[in-house]
Amino acid sequence: MRYIVRAALLLLPVLMLTLAGCGSSSSGNADPFNPGGTIGGTDTGAAPYTLTVIPAKTAALVNEEMIVTATLRDANSRPVADQTVNFSIAAGPATAVIASAKTDSNGVALAFIRAGATAVTTNVIVQGASTVSGKSVVGYGSFQVSPADVNLNSARLSLATSSSAVSPNQELLITATARDGSNNPVSNLPVSFRIAAGPATMLTASSVTDSNGQATAIVKAGNPSAVANVIVEATTTVNTDQIVANVPFQVVPTANSTVSYRLTMTPSKQVVDNNEEFYVTAFLKDSGGTPVPGKTVNFSVATGEASVITAAATTGSSGECFARIRALNPASTSAVILQASATIDTTTVTALAPVQITTQPLSASIIKMTLVSDKASVGVNSDVILTASVTDLQSPPKPVQNKEVSFKVLAGPGNMVDFSGNVLAQGVATLASTDSIGNAVCRLRSGTVNSSSSIIVQATTTVNDSLVTAYTTIEVVRQNSYVINFLTSKSPTDPDGTLNTLTATLPADAAGLFTFKQLVPFQALDNNGVPLPNLDVSIEINNTGRNLDTQIQLIPPLPGLPVTYPGANPLIVTVRTDDHGMGIFTCNVSLEAPGPGGFNAESIIYQATATVDGITLRSYGGFIASLTQEKAAATTP
Repeated sequence: MRYIVRAALLLLPVLMLTLAGCGSSSSGNADPFNPGGTIGGTDTGAAPYTLTVIPAKTAALVNEEMIVTATLRDANSRPVADQTVNFSIAAGPATAVIASAKTDSNGVALAFIRAGATAVTTNVIVQGASTVSGKSVVGYGSFQVSPADVNLNSARLSLATSSSAVSPNQELLITATARDGSNNPVSNLPVSFRIAAGPATMLTASSVTDSNGQATAIVKAGNPSAVANVIVEATTTVNTDQIVANVPFQVVPTANSTVSYRLTMTPSKQVVDNNEEFYVTAFLKDSGGTPVPGKTVNFSVATGEASVITAAATTGSSGECFARIRALNPASTSAVILQASATIDTTTVTALAPVQITTQPLSASIIKMTLVSDKASVGVNSDVILTASVTDLQSPPKPVQNKEVSFKVLAGPGNMVDFSGNVLAQGVATLASTDSIGNAVCRLRSGTVNSSSSIIVQATTTVNDSLVTAYTTIEVVRQNSYVINFLTSKSPTDPDGTLNTLTATLPADAAGLFTFKQLVPFQALDNNGVPLPNLDVSIEINNTGRNLDTQIQLIPPLPGLPVTYPGANPLIVTVRTDDHGMGIFTCNVSLEAPGPGGFNAESIIYQATATVDGITLRSYGGFIASLTQEKAAATTP
């Protein structure tokens, strides 16, 4: 067995001693930075606190990594918990990868040290320092670094974590990197992972190194009541030689929050082809299992060759949200680790999910399908146009024509609409065929929701006996704002339909008042297009052209009474909307006949107001009434 294996086997007994809070005393070893003192303490007398620093190995090779254990005790040798220990390299070629950690209930804090390059065997001094109750305490530990020997070190394994400290129940990414004696990555190497110490569970027990020599795993932290250390161990075998690597991290409870949160993430497929689209579903819940809606979840690729199409999404009423992911085109089968994160009341929670990307022979026809919507977000009961594009990527790329594509809502408040305009039941698919440019188009209608939510749609087709799938997500946005729409017709002179013109021509001998009767419907809606029924809306005359001969009358539905101007002040009636949010009233405008050959006109602006949930709605409408009177016939002498 090689030297590195023997050194690795020394690790576990040392760790077991230190994690038990009974670290070996380093008294008797001269402290080069405190003449007359000892390694493990800065004072030869009865110091109030001592810090013992012990590297896991007494000797290491260049670039080799190890755990350094620091144990903090008081004058009575009792462990001191929840204190920060800062690690640094006092002398020698090494780097503190994890340079700060808290002590657990056994007074133990773990650092992660990487030996540096050296041409000759060199001593490394690791320093640990802490401040307890205003008193500083320092401890030292040492090991030797020797130059790499290709014959003795044909392969090595190193470990890294995505974070040195996590909250309880959170997931963490572990990356193992295998390299040969020339520092080249070693691919296709099986690596197994396990928890060597501490409250945690491996969610991924084994993996295989990719072309970069990396194998990834996911570990889930436990739920300790106090700070706890965790050690993850990775093992592989090269030429019958077993190689072991370790890395520590800490589980740190959230002290300021009485509610904890959990974020989980699940991919739609565990194995995908290169260039294939898929999606992930994230669920955010509190410690009692209650969904947490209205929170932003950010998605990213922790490792691997993939791109995130949906970088952020908002959790719906069930605490779920979706993100679209596209696998890239790796040179060989490889793993992708996806990460989701959310922050609630300063607490950040994360989730990880692994996906395997497979490759296809270059001679094969590679079919790609994308699915897009004409709107990234819509209100409730709104229509969206979906377009699926099917392309054969074999050089030169070309559209795939006349292929039937199936569209289906997988999750969220939405329904497919067929070509006859029928709204299909939830989960029922509609079909469309690709045209000459490889596009198939269909329609989707969002449903009614009480809070913002997401719809995820799947498109599938079969080409050359292979199933091709694409996904898209649409946000359904519900907001607390409202509107009153006057349902007036439009004309070329009034493209918005807000100020229609009513005209009449009177005979030359007409006299007195002429009345225009305008029926005015309106509808009250929230900003998502949902009608507001049983809403009292006040209608009043806001302004007129103020001709002295004008008379205006507002007439509400029965049993309401009309009001007349001039006379009533203010000129207001109340109309209650029906089950469809609709209301209607009549506005009568009477103008005096202008006389033969004359012209008379009046403008009327009416205002609608209502209050919903403390929010005041206000909208305006109106029309112009104009009279033209014919000229008197010419008289003959």
